[in-house]
Amino acid sequence: MRHFLCLAISLMTCALVTAGNTSTPANQLLKRLKAIQLKGVMVGHQDDPVYGQNWKWERGRSDVKEVCGDYPAVMGFELGGIELGHEANIDQVPFDRMRDEIIEQHLRGGISTLSWHPFNPVTGKNAWDPSGNPVRTLLCGGAQQDKFEQWIGIVANFLNSLKTPNGQKVPVIFRPWHEMNGGWFWWGAESTTPEEFKQLFVTTHQKLTKDYGCDQLVWCYSPNTGFQDYLAQYPGDSYVDILGIDIYDFKHDNATYTKNVKHDLSELTRIGKEKQKLIALTETGAQQLPDANWFTEVFWKAVEPFPISYALFWRNAWDNHKELYMAAPGHLTAPNFKKFYKIEKTLFVNDMKDIK
Repeated sequence: MRHFLCLAISLMTCALVTAGNTSTPANQLLKRLKAIQLKGVMVGHQDDPVYGQNWKWERGRSDVKEVCGDYPAVMGFELGGIELGHEANIDQVPFDRMRDEIIEQHLRGGISTLSWHPFNPVTGKNAWDPSGNPVRTLLCGGAQQDKFEQWIGIVANFLNSLKTPNGQKVPVIFRPWHEMNGGWFWWGAESTTPEEFKQLFVTTHQKLTKDYGCDQLVWCYSPNTGFQDYLAQYPGDSYVDILGIDIYDFKHDNATYTKNVKHDLSELTRIGKEKQKLIALTETGAQQLPDANWFTEVFWKAVEPFPISYALFWRNAWDNHKELYMAAPGHLTAPNFKKFYKIEKTLFVNDMKDIK
């Protein structure tokens, strides 16, 4: 019962905080995202400027830029491990370097999005350990509530350190607790109830925005493909700005990928219209990219009819050959990606940097 009471208090408090404030960095970014969406689909890439298929940690590099001559419009980064005081995240990216790249992306006119895969607060194992009913322990009155509040403070400190040289906050898309409809994360459907998940999301929102003044966050809710009810764990319109979905092709099956994309984006388009929310393909890609013409003949043909804000292709991991989701110099998809880049509605930094 006390969990539901805490949720009710969180809902009321957070609604008071967010109501009526239209001049925050977050709202300025949201306004810009809506303007950019009218022009086309922003192309994104996870960890784009910190490593690639055959390189790591060199500054000024990007697999995307080295193929098409332009940076991706959206860059994705990961906060997992920061809550434990680690200097680098779960993919070995130093947080200091991440900060530099997010600021640089903002200054060149691009946008960044942040995910967060914190370690299991009960077992101490990584985010893919769903044991121990961890969400329940983090909520109001739970055994790990103090730990969770400390974690949020650490995340807030990093977010609030994202500032331009003249001291302005850098707005970012924040996408915590994603793929909650699956069973592989400790905040997923196998480890928590929809009500507990909603409270986790709302509490995270409340503490970052109210307690730590993180008014630079555009909030994204993103289940995985295969959902039965997209809104089953939806925390509410006051806490979500973008409706996302994660869709991959791990089996080299273009037909199934296309079917999933069309089904899920049709549903998101309907819900987004009803709720007046932007929609996005928040993670996607074909693992190892075995099809030379995948970007124009599979991906673009599937997504082009839908009004998505952006599509974030997952990473090109220098230390894991399976983790290749973006064209790279010398890769068989590079010529096709150049054609993809020239499509009028595929947006990279140079296409949208002047849209304020």
